[in-house]
Amino acid sequence: MAMGGNAATLEAALLEREGSLARAAGRWSRLAHASAVAFVVVLYANPMYWWPWFESLRLGFLTMAAAGGAVVAARLASGEPLRLGGRAAVPLYLYGAMIPLSMLWTIAPHETAKASVEGAKMFVVFVALQTALDTPRRLRRFLLAAAVASLGPALGTLHVWRTGDALVEGFRSHWRGMYADPNRLAMSLVAVLPFALYGFATSRRRAARVLFAFTAAAQLAAIVLTHSRSGAVATAVALGLFLWRGSIGRARAAVAALAIAVGVGTLAPASFWERQASIAGYREDASVEGRRHAWQVLGNIVEDRPLTGVGAWSFLSAWDRYAPLSAGGHRFVAHNVLLEIVGELGVVAFALFCAWAIAILWQVWRAGRDPLVRGEARAILAALAGYLVCEMVNGYSLSWFLYFLFGCAAAAARLARTGEALRAEAASPRRPAA
Repeated sequence: MAMGGNAATLEAALLEREGSLARAAGRWSRLAHASAVAFVVVLYANPMYWWPWFESLRLGFLTMAAAGGAVVAARLASGEPLRLGGRAAVPLYLYGAMIPLSMLWTIAPHETAKASVEGAKMFVVFVALQTALDTPRRLRRFLLAAAVASLGPALGTLHVWRTGDALVEGFRSHWRGMYADPNRLAMSLVAVLPFALYGFATSRRRAARVLFAFTAAAQLAAIVLTHSRSGAVATAVALGLFLWRGSIGRARAAVAALAIAVGVGTLAPASFWERQASIAGYREDASVEGRRHAWQVLGNIVEDRPLTGVGAWSFLSAWDRYAPLSAGGHRFVAHNVLLEIVGELGVVAFALFCAWAIAILWQVWRAGRDPLVRGEARAILAALAGYLVCEMVNGYSLSWFLYFLFGCAAAAARLARTGEALRAEAASPRRPAA
């Protein structure tokens, strides 16, 4: 009897311990999701641009660290492994490993060391998001929070335009901090424009639909006022993909496309159309001349260091060594994410990044067919495709926006695979017990 009583007590204690671990894992999982949402809200809203005293709190770093720490704690409590993106993400991790590895051959060790730290942050975001966004509801909440948070830079851009406060080149609006560059501002808004449209199309409450319609309108207006040519093209790509594959029906998509076209055509300032028309005369454009010099530098780097490049974040440091005489003393970034990778890390890193980009675009395209995450996956695909279009003429390989989109895409792809597996299991005939 004593032995039986001890066994029962031990079993009860073990069950209680398992229950405690499950509850702890649930709490950490909820904290990870809340921190991930807080991270993207801070990334866009940037309260320090409105109230400078927030700067000392370093909210972006804190929310990112909280999300990463909570994800690890949740996995330790539950015994489940971290979600890393599967085999398709192997090229991305190999590419990421080449950033610190380039310390062995870089021509600017200090810059490459900074790039290594920044790259580590990007991968924390990538892993944390796909682990924290572990249900369709959590993924949806993250996308919609990002869309609404973008009202910060969007309304800030409208405010700068209205006041005429230090417009870039005399006519291009902007915001503050990382959004002071009109092109980067437009890129960041392209990354969440499909999320606002998704919220408008799927929300059931009228107040929510009004909020997301206002958000999308503010995003579009801000992109127009930046006069970013790449932003305009990327917006057309993102809108086209979302309206074509979005879950709003062909008739409603056509009406939405017509309304957007009429709105932009009617309200966009004349300077916007003049700048877009300058694409045809790119040979005389000063910014294109700078890009041409940057690409000449890249050509010289690839000829001299095809396998290694000059080291992460060392492109500007290599300017004096590889620039043609016609470039003068002006230095320019690579203005293309793929060429930037070739010049800084070599053709192997270029191939790895391309392999990952193709794989994740294909995965999230397929996820758009799955009923579990159809709307979310299609919004993410449109956002990621639009952002990558911007990257082709701007080039920021270590970008918060790029990696949070990668994380969202990986989360959507994983949820689609999980849904497919569950449906297959439910549909298969059960075998009789042996």
